[in-house]
Amino acid sequence: MFYLCDSNQKIKMMQNKKLFSDFVPVTKAQWKEKIIADLKGADFDKKLVWHTDSGFALQPIYTGEDLQDLNYLNKIPLKTAEDKSLANDWKVNEFFFVSNVQKTNRMALHVMENGVNSLAFVFNEQPGLTELGVLLKDIDVEKTELNFKSPDSLELLTLLSQLADERGWNKSNLKGSVYCDPLVAEETDFSHVKSLIEAAAVFPKFHFLTLDVSGFQNRGGSTVTELGSALAYGTETIQKLGEQGFQPKDIVSWMRFNFAVGSQYFFELAKFRAFRYLWAQVLEAYGVKEASVYIHGTNAMQNKTIYDPYVNMLRTTTETMSAVLGGVDAFTVMPFDAMYEVPTRRAIRVARNQQSILKEESFFHMVADPAAGSYYIENLTDQLIDESWKLFLEVDNKGGYLAAKEQGFIDKRLGNEAKNKVQKVNQRKQSVLGVNLFPNLNEKLEPGLPENIFSHHFRVSAEVEKLRYQTDIYATKNKRPVVWLLTYGDLTMRRARAQFASGFFGCAGYEIVDHPGFENLETAVQQVKNEKPEIVVLCASDEDYKSIAIPAFEALKEQTQVVLAGYPVDQLDEIKAVGMEHFIHVRSNLMEELQKFQQLLGI
Repeated sequence: MFYLCDSNQKIKMMQNKKLFSDFVPVTKAQWKEKIIADLKGADFDKKLVWHTDSGFALQPIYTGEDLQDLNYLNKIPLKTAEDKSLANDWKVNEFFFVSNVQKTNRMALHVMENGVNSLAFVFNEQPGLTELGVLLKDIDVEKTELNFKSPDSLELLTLLSQLADERGWNKSNLKGSVYCDPLVAEETDFSHVKSLIEAAAVFPKFHFLTLDVSGFQNRGGSTVTELGSALAYGTETIQKLGEQGFQPKDIVSWMRFNFAVGSQYFFELAKFRAFRYLWAQVLEAYGVKEASVYIHGTNAMQNKTIYDPYVNMLRTTTETMSAVLGGVDAFTVMPFDAMYEVPTRRAIRVARNQQSILKEESFFHMVADPAAGSYYIENLTDQLIDESWKLFLEVDNKGGYLAAKEQGFIDKRLGNEAKNKVQKVNQRKQSVLGVNLFPNLNEKLEPGLPENIFSHHFRVSAEVEKLRYQTDIYATKNKRPVVWLLTYGDLTMRRARAQFASGFFGCAGYEIVDHPGFENLETAVQQVKNEKPEIVVLCASDEDYKSIAIPAFEALKEQTQVVLAGYPVDQLDEIKAVGMEHFIHVRSNLMEELQKFQQLLGI
């Protein structure tokens, strides 16, 4: 039987019925007890607890019980949205490196028709009034955020004011920024910054203090180091400008933060939530009640690759998602090819469309703080708040950001964390798709890349990529080294070890020759002798190695480098006794082993 009722009646019916009232609540202790039983003796902490670079022990399960002791809940200041119906709306930004103002103007007008509402113009040479006028021709400056970086921010600001007078723009409605990072620009002398701020009074909605904290992540720092240092950076700026006679409330209104966004999806999402809370605590200490902070984000450089660069699109997509869900005010997507060339039109278009999809198809801009209430993210946010605040206090006790930097404290911490990240990539404890995991075996880079391409920016995969590039260069004048997979015996194990060996040596750019499997060793050995590969990898089960490892090595050791895929502990002494020394397995240090083979092959 069907009953007709209006929507209000339906709502009342739903309110009177408690969903899931028929189910008995399950405590976290009960969940953990069930998990331990399913592990069948395996250690819970070693098997399922994730120990992060920041020193956190993240649990495999969180419940509502984990929210009970979180004091910050419901205290994270949301960004101030001009249109309250779009509470999480963010500015879609695009960078332009200006060399020809007319061309840049055409490009800017084009991207504005395709979803961009924030423009960033970077000048290597200081523009004049005429050039600035051509650059901004036909741009609706009162609806578009304008951001400028030039050799002289004060002069550019003066020109912008003159242009506004000429064209009748309402200066009070102009939004954007003129780049000036006070701690970088002046260190201890803030007279230039003071002049800039005084001249900026006619633009009340502009930001004139750009605190670029992206370097903390781009130099390899952990999320805690990034947040703690950013807080110290911002506090030092307030302190120094306060000494020049400016009030904290005014200083804060002129500031924006530039953050880099990395690939740890949930960490990055929680990072911005944590920062808004922490910054509010800082402002409260200065007597500032309005806790709003403007955050611009862009993709980090440290995890981007030159090899298999299309994977960068996947990286920038998830990074953009975590940033906008975390509540940034504006975001710039890095084109996937930006690490090794001037971005192509195709790469720029794809980057722009990534944000358009997140808005127009995923509607990420429609919900404020969508992560609120997530047991896992709330706990992660809480841990970031606690640990970052500890680091901030530690820096403060050293005299503040500039003093801690002068003492080498911050640089040393960043250096150690960066070194640890590189080691993890080199040892394959951290995967970089297309570089140390699943390399594209058909990809070859041509000679001619800039000499500093592997050292200009910190990147966790740079050492592995540089090694592979050496092979590509070598192969332009020599035969590319061949890795010949001698597969034998048990089907499952020979295929598994062949795939492992293929990926392992593929990271060095060697040519991989695979086989479906040999019925007898003699046939395989003869084929190796006929084809003369530089490296032969034995791929079989530990049981099969008992019969083939030593005979294969004895038959081929004078002709090629013989490698065994795996590490059969109970056979090692006997195998090593005949002179075999090359073994690759899951615990191998990828870089050390590949460097060894580069030397053996004369690369």
